[in-house]
Amino acid sequence: MKPKIILTFDLEEFDLPLEYNCPISEKLQFEVTSQGLLKLMTILKVHNIKSTFFVTGNYCDKNKLIVKQLSEIHEIGSHGYYHSNFDDEFLLRSKEILETVTGKRVRGFRMPLLKKIDHNLLNQAGYEFDSSINPTFLPGRYNNFRIPRTPYKIGNTEITEFPSSVSPAIRFPLFWLSFKNIPFPLYKYFCKKTIKKDRYLHLYFHPWEFADLSQFKIPGYIRNPNSNCYVHKFEKLLNFLKKQGDFVTVTDFLSTYRI
Repeated sequence: MKPKIILTFDLEEFDLPLEYNCPISEKLQFEVTSQGLLKLMTILKVHNIKSTFFVTGNYCDKNKLIVKQLSEIHEIGSHGYYHSNFDDEFLLRSKEILETVTGKRVRGFRMPLLKKIDHNLLNQAGYEFDSSINPTFLPGRYNNFRIPRTPYKIGNTEITEFPSSVSPAIRFPLFWLSFKNIPFPLYKYFCKKTIKKDRYLHLYFHPWEFADLSQFKIPGYIRNPNSNCYVHKFEKLLNFLKKQGDFVTVTDFLSTYRI
């Protein structure tokens, strides 16, 4: 059986500039995200790839039509209600609006900024899996070296934790910032090593990365590449990954994965 490739995307309002004291209106946050999302949807359609999108309730509420359209092909999970603000009640609130708009069950959750989440509350809200763990060390964010690299059950809950992929041994992270910043041949090398070890690869990105970010005063390692340059690099990645395995959603993957 061929390895599985799982692509996940955090579909959120583009509020990142606010972290760097760069003013941006809520209207523009949604516009930038939607600009990137439309490019991404086209890419995935051309390559016939199904993926999983973790969507904020706020984005869904303002963009119901596009989220509904997205759900016709891809899996929809929750990314909380607001990307920059969290309250326990948002776990259920975001799930409800996503299910109402898509007409489909929302099984998965990812916490914004991969912050810690109370899994008992996730369980009570009816989620089946969480994907809020990057099992590596990221200075200033988290140190998850002791957390398993591969899926595992959380305590006495029914929740499965599905970490994003890191390489074996040294746990080099393979998330969006690595893809943006390290040489592409090196990124492919780490992906192949991970696929060989785990028989799957789980990567995550953001739709806003595909938009034109040149106007925003944010760090270059976050901003570049973007727009058409990023599209070109991402399609190179997809062409490489097609040779490594089959693309599936998180739910499809976990339904056959033995923990």
